[in-house]
Amino acid sequence: MVSGDKDFHIHTKRCKHASGEPQEYVEQAIRMGLKEIAFTDHIPLPHGFDRAHRMDPDELDDYVNDVLTLQKQYSEIVIHLGIEADFIDGFEPFLEKTLNAYPFEIKILSVHFLAHWPQGNWVFQYNFPGKPIKEIYAEYLQAVKRGIETGLFNVVGHLDLIKRPNMPLLKHNEREVREVLAAARENGMAIEINTSGLRKKIGEPYPDFSFLPLIAEYGLPVTLGSDAHAPQQVGFSFDKVKKVAKIKELK
Repeated sequence: MVSGDKDFHIHTKRCKHASGEPQEYVEQAIRMGLKEIAFTDHIPLPHGFDRAHRMDPDELDDYVNDVLTLQKQYSEIVIHLGIEADFIDGFEPFLEKTLNAYPFEIKILSVHFLAHWPQGNWVFQYNFPGKPIKEIYAEYLQAVKRGIETGLFNVVGHLDLIKRPNMPLLKHNEREVREVLAAARENGMAIEINTSGLRKKIGEPYPDFSFLPLIAEYGLPVTLGSDAHAPQQVGFSFDKVKKVAKIKELK
């Protein structure tokens, strides 16, 4: 069953678009009765790529040390060191070197950018006039699959992040979704249910609830992540997701 007492996707203000001190996230988790959390801030990328939305390379050591220090300070909750790492074609050597240099327990695979997309297009904002949404979704899912096949990660983050309102990804691209889930199973990965979409205009988690039977079919473990960028977002809507997952008999 999906555990509602573990939040395995939490950011810090080092990413430049979050607020609050790390201790505030921990204390909020304790107040909510969570048993485990994972800090998973955005990995710095080479060549200053997307520098405005992630820590600088020279902050990575401090980020790791901050989390390791929190582990020693709080005995009432388990704190995991994690990272959210963008997979972008061509960055594999950098990712391998960085992910292996630190004792990360949770390594979330995220795809926010596609290497061959023109600058200015990313999963939250893309414009390809005349290109069917199915093709756009397929390109994204193929990138996710390539990321999985590197073997560098252990969690697939917000799987349908690219979806547009009223254009569900599973409805348009079930074949590619199945390929992603099969690859995740082969590589021993978990699928994240990310609740941040429930506090956004999209109004549903990533992936949406229609994915749950398919995740169960492939026998994949699940993690819950609030994608918290502020202390009050820790554990956001976990009760709702846990209830739906129980109904659908998700492992």
